[in-house]
Amino acid sequence: MNSQTLIPTGQWNGFYIESHQEKRGWMHQYLEFNDGELKGEGTDYVGPWTLQGKYDLSGLKCAWVKSYVGQHDVTYRGTISQTGITGIWDIRESLTGSFHIWPQHLTEFDSLYMQEDLEKTPLRQQPPINFDDLNLDADGPFLA
Repeated sequence: MNSQTLIPTGQWNGFYIESHQEKRGWMHQYLEFNDGELKGEGTDYVGPWTLQGKYDLSGLKCAWVKSYVGQHDVTYRGTISQTGITGIWDIRESLTGSFHIWPQHLTEFDSLYMQEDLEKTPLRQQPPINFDDLNLDADGPFLA
């Protein structure tokens, strides 16, 4: 599978999970993947942001820093797959959670997760996420 299929430049949808929120934090972004460099911009309920980072298709890993305009930064580390990018985010290692983003053409995820948000027990009442199951290298080659 080539990079245009796995990580196409363009519009992406997704969410992050925060332990103090009942629902997912939905985000919409434009991402550009070019020769190992990742940049983009987007918005979510916190506000508008830009991002810069790196990706490695041979290891199927990526990492970036999302910088809210006039506010704080959030570090993301993830694994690239046919379903988009999944992983963990953190703010100065004091707040952390999981995320999933996907190219906008994978509309089945929009429907699936939105339906879950409507039907499901609030996220804060669900068991905590086991980050060991995500199989991520915390000290990966990015953002060191």
